[in-house]
Amino acid sequence: MATDPRLAYADIDEELFDVDQIPMTSRDMRSVGEMLFDVDYLARQLLMDVDGDAAGTLLRSWPTMVAAAEDLWASLPGRRPGVDERDRPITSLSAQAATIETSLSGRTAWPGQGPTSPRIDQMTQTFLNAASLVRRYGAEIPHEQPHVHRDLEAARTRIMHGLYITAHAVNVALHEHGRDRVNDARGAGRRIHLAQHHSPYAITPTGVWIDRMSACENTARRYLTDRFTQALAGEAMRPADDPGRLAQALANWDIQTHRALARDLEPSNILLITRTQGLIAGASMLLVDAAATAGVLERSERLVPAIAEAGRSWSNLASRWGDLAPPGARLEEPLARAAEEVRAAYRQITHDKTTLASPEVIAGRPGLPQAVPATLRAIEAGAELAIVLAEKADAPDLIGPARALSRRAHNDVEAGLATAPALDRDVVWVSPADILAKRLVPVPAPVSEAMRAASSATSAAAIAASAVAALHGLGGGTSPVGSGRRGGSFLGSSVGVGSVGAGRHDDRHEHREAVTEVAGGSYGGSASRLERLPIRSPR
Repeated sequence: MATDPRLAYADIDEELFDVDQIPMTSRDMRSVGEMLFDVDYLARQLLMDVDGDAAGTLLRSWPTMVAAAEDLWASLPGRRPGVDERDRPITSLSAQAATIETSLSGRTAWPGQGPTSPRIDQMTQTFLNAASLVRRYGAEIPHEQPHVHRDLEAARTRIMHGLYITAHAVNVALHEHGRDRVNDARGAGRRIHLAQHHSPYAITPTGVWIDRMSACENTARRYLTDRFTQALAGEAMRPADDPGRLAQALANWDIQTHRALARDLEPSNILLITRTQGLIAGASMLLVDAAATAGVLERSERLVPAIAEAGRSWSNLASRWGDLAPPGARLEEPLARAAEEVRAAYRQITHDKTTLASPEVIAGRPGLPQAVPATLRAIEAGAELAIVLAEKADAPDLIGPARALSRRAHNDVEAGLATAPALDRDVVWVSPADILAKRLVPVPAPVSEAMRAASSATSAAAIAASAVAALHGLGGGTSPVGSGRRGGSFLGSSVGVGSVGAGRHDDRHEHREAVTEVAGGSYGGSASRLERLPIRSPR
């Protein structure tokens, strides 16, 4: 494997202000395999969160996502000329999506013209980024070799699986939209004709879109049937040859969260912060367990339970901020990019293809000694972050989608999480007119009360976890700057190109070590068992 020829910080301190000598950062350090798995992760998150209010934005975003997926599919090495049997599913799916796009163009009836879904747009952009990397470096990959061929098949399976989950999420949203319309009509005393297929809520005009999205979903499902598990068994994984990756990812995450929170942040971005903090807590438990197995960290009866409680609190808080995020809310790009790299860096250590690695396997990975102090530092930092978010939750001008806040208000009162109305009166917390018009409304009193309580509980749990992590004496471990990346260059960044190589790139200079790994990874990183091809571009 070629080494990184760029200078480390210690080598350039005399040329600090020479812009030709300062290593440049890049926008994305993930391999193609990590990008594909992140699409899978984002699609699953979308499926868990989806509601009827998002149906229109999701439907409008679907054709563009399929087009990006087809572009990535076509860019993979080894495509045979002419009609290829293995390409027919994505070609068919693309044709179905194109007809949906044509039907939506200029349409005045529901869903009409309007914004697209930022969550599907994020997956679309990930597909485009991966395709760009494949086209740039894929020609040098020996795709005729059996292990590379299996890896490419795994990549196609990953692409189709991301589309399958997303199509199902759009379908669920369409059904929920129909259910909401039926409930609104019944609440207003109007009669409504229920559908006779799919479900009673597939009513006009939602029913026709359910039919068309079901066709897309079935096309993807047929490709994956009897193929998914076998294909993913052949995927390669990115090598864990960068022990400082997680430390750098968490350091960047800390910077980006504080930069974002210094501004008047949208709930969608706070949702991302709270979810990522929950992910950090969950992954930290795995690393602590593995570190104890490897003898890197002394076993403790307090550390894992404290981190687990913090993780549950972060997840609960995330669900509440999710109610305040409207369907078309955009994420701040630097924050989203930092979260993507955190997910990929953790996966590289904690996962073995599609499953969690055992503590024994994680204990044997080279990055564990650096990852443990880095993740405990992140747990410590979470305490201060929780306090800042509690201030955000106490803001008097919070607003959110009417339907979600109405449901949350009634649920909080019924669950005893908020003060019940006097004399057990049934209070309408959100106007039905606002719900029908899908307006953004001020947060009702029960939601605000429960939000503050959840924020306080998260602060308390995060502070407790921070204190226990600090007691282990690893929170002040190796600096992320000191850990660096290959060759000791802190600002160096790698972009793995799946079966087409893992490389580093910046705005002006390039150095790349191609790692033949396509689909690698599960929730976070992959480690390649394929050969590495040293490739250098001129500096």
